[in-house]
Amino acid sequence: MIDLFFTGILTSIILMWVVVARGHYLGRLATLFKRYILVVSSVFWFGLVVFAVIFVLNFDYFDRIHDIDDAVEAAVTSYEAGINPYEERVVPRFQDKYAPNVKWTMGPYNYLPLDLYVYVGFHEFLGWIGSPLWFVLSNLMLLGIAFAILRDTLKADWIAYAPIAGVVMLFYSFDNASLTLLLMVLSMFVYRRIQWHPGALAIFIMALATMTKIFAGIPLVVLILYELQRGLKARDWRRLGDTAVSTACGAGAALLLMLPFGVFIVLDAAVFFHASEALREGTSVGGTVLSELLMESEYYSMVSAAIVFAVLVISMRLRSFNDRVLLTITAFLMVAVKSSLAPLVVAGLFLMLRLKESADAKTFGRLRPEARAAEPNSAPASRNDDTIAPAR
Repeated sequence: MIDLFFTGILTSIILMWVVVARGHYLGRLATLFKRYILVVSSVFWFGLVVFAVIFVLNFDYFDRIHDIDDAVEAAVTSYEAGINPYEERVVPRFQDKYAPNVKWTMGPYNYLPLDLYVYVGFHEFLGWIGSPLWFVLSNLMLLGIAFAILRDTLKADWIAYAPIAGVVMLFYSFDNASLTLLLMVLSMFVYRRIQWHPGALAIFIMALATMTKIFAGIPLVVLILYELQRGLKARDWRRLGDTAVSTACGAGAALLLMLPFGVFIVLDAAVFFHASEALREGTSVGGTVLSELLMESEYYSMVSAAIVFAVLVISMRLRSFNDRVLLTITAFLMVAVKSSLAPLVVAGLFLMLRLKESADAKTFGRLRPEARAAEPNSAPASRNDDTIAPAR
């Protein structure tokens, strides 16, 4: 079934990306936003207050319409009891979207091991307050850190940024995508702000993000290819070496995280699980029109992988790293079997980073690299300026 809410958000992100990328109206929008910032901010704060009141008053309802908290709780308690949640069918999931007489099915844990380890830690620390409150508070803590780091990266005005961040935090408070988002934000912060081997550190942290939810592999692959392309173009052997070593370290960390549960057992439960509608039998599916059309084919997995791979190759012609991620994740979201709104955090994050990139280009675009590097809130142009010439 086509998910109109998911499709609507994805379409909105694509439209905003086109506006940002073209840049014709960006300056006018920025001017209007600054002129009416108090009015706009008041609307945002009012929206946050209304949503927060609704969330608190209907907390039990939000609990019922989510099954991720039930899945994480079951996996955590099973792990603490000495059961391998990737091998045993101990995790409850909706067989379809929430309804008054919702049907449940049992299966293995379909999120990767770093996710499990982190929530085991949170459960030890906060489990005494009961379920699902411990899970919600854990996610709000992770999201709070993520949005604080992102705000520092974007240099956004707190008065307008805080209510938007607050709404997103509440929206994803029942979703373990919060941990994935934190690691992706940290990766991009390191990439732009750290002087010591920024590319290598960013790749390794993004690899850790992939060990929570597999969709973080999209920006990881784009980042690795981006760094390799820059290194080859500049004949920068240090950059190439950093990229190779960090990629190998990320793969090694992934193996170490999966070994206690069985590497192939984890891959079956948390990676191949997403390959087709048949493998996802017993849990909710849905998404865009394109994904619904492809899902009927027995060649769904191959066709979807081919489309994403082709778009990934095409994206290497783009100058902006953020555009590359947005193009590839959009293709992925249009053909992927969808069961939650979690993958949208990738598109949302890199849309914000693309907006920042466009704003910086307008501010510093006419400055020489050395002058731009001297500006207080700009990344050195010689390091991670997010643009390279198209591949030949």
